[in-house]
Amino acid sequence: MEYRNRKIIITGAASGFGSFLADYLKDKADMLFLIDINRDGLQKFNGLSNINLFQCDLTDYEETTKVIKEIYETSPDTNVLINNAGIIHSELLINFFNRQDRRHSKENWDKMLNVNLTSVFNCSVNVVDNMVRNKIKGLIINVSSISANGNSGQSVYSAAKAGVNALTIAWSRELSLFGIRAAGIAPGFFDTPSTHGALKESTVKKIISEIPSGRLGQLEELAKAVEFIIENDYFNGKILEIDGGMVLSNG
Repeated sequence: MEYRNRKIIITGAASGFGSFLADYLKDKADMLFLIDINRDGLQKFNGLSNINLFQCDLTDYEETTKVIKEIYETSPDTNVLINNAGIIHSELLINFFNRQDRRHSKENWDKMLNVNLTSVFNCSVNVVDNMVRNKIKGLIINVSSISANGNSGQSVYSAAKAGVNALTIAWSRELSLFGIRAAGIAPGFFDTPSTHGALKESTVKKIISEIPSGRLGQLEELAKAVEFIIENDYFNGKILEIDGGMVLSNG
């Protein structure tokens, strides 16, 4: 699959990797459709002729259906979806330091499953429906995480990303009949403001010491992984781990 004549939807495009990826692809793809709940964050792409901006809460099925319908009314041959929207969340199952309620928050459980897993379903089911309706051969790329293998202190995040991996495999088999691929990328630890903001520098140094490559990843390296999947039509039903060789251990 070549970039030209590729029309790509990117979710969670207002910040982080989604924003970087949109900037990386804007001169490579024919058209970009950027979706985020954060309208202000999308404005950095306002005015570019090949970029369309959409504010949407992807955890809301009806709202997502409406936005995807609008995209396909504008561009019926849109053929790539990158499910990037999500939130990293860390929380112990039982936190003995919390005197009010040491149990993992049920509210956080529901919210993080909605943001990190349900949103992937909401967007994908509507995009695929339109691809099939318009007889478009396409591609779904799901952004997962190495935490999908199970990471201590990340019960709901790990569960959601494991679900994303399972969906990727199921869809690759289910949608092949229509010429639609499904694949994923699983980032490890990357040199981003969110990483440094969420972790103490001492923790970051410890993580780096456990990465065989000896450093944090760069977002360009992650974007190139997406580029590889788009260009390689034989990559299907697999999760490409971009982690510098790091293997999470709970021991």
